[in-house]
Amino acid sequence: LLAFAPSFENSNRNRKYQLGTLGNNQLEVEQVINEFGGDAYKGEQAVKAAFVKNAEPYKLLHLAMHAKANDKNGELSYLAFTDTRDSVHQDFLSANELYGMKLNAEMVVLSACETGVGELKRGEGIISLSRAFSYAGAKSIITSLWSISDQKTADLMKLFYSNLVEGHTKDKALQQAKIKFIEANRNTTAHPFYWAGFIPIGNMEAISIQQQNYWYWTLIPLFIILMIFFLYLKLRN
Repeated sequence: LLAFAPSFENSNRNRKYQLGTLGNNQLEVEQVINEFGGDAYKGEQAVKAAFVKNAEPYKLLHLAMHAKANDKNGELSYLAFTDTRDSVHQDFLSANELYGMKLNAEMVVLSACETGVGELKRGEGIISLSRAFSYAGAKSIITSLWSISDQKTADLMKLFYSNLVEGHTKDKALQQAKIKFIEANRNTTAHPFYWAGFIPIGNMEAISIQQQNYWYWTLIPLFIILMIFFLYLKLRN
């Protein structure tokens, strides 16, 4: 798993494009890594160039960041990474750019606003970020239909990945995460606004998690040492 949680603090360009700070996206990524394992780029490390360079071989991608849908030109919808200040759009990854990428992801989780909506084009459907990831090679995508709550999304995603680890299919894992979320929020935050925006698309098969058998690798050198010892005794006799 490869996760990204950009920083949106102390950036003039954030104010220009109305991208506020995210107080919980790095916590969200830490919780996902704790549940599932993997690599994470957070804060100043979570730049667009790092994603473009490293995303291809990973089977799971988790992106906790800002996104902007474009209902006039869906190919201009974008994900926002940490501002590098190198150029005006250096920190934006557009849907159009995603078409040119090659991904091997079994699942991409777009933990950002409006990643499943965009331009409605006759004969083609919705041109969106989630569609672009599908074109790039993602077999399944968890995407959003509206602007989401930063804090509550972190809670929902922790439950979602916990269910995946238990072996649930992707759609079942998300459904059960929503149910647990509702049960834990018996107040206004149980409203569908906080959890219903996320939907799964694509291949819903469970994710196979390969556990490392560290004990096996410990026994191999021990076995070799014993063989050398017995061979020594045999030669000595």
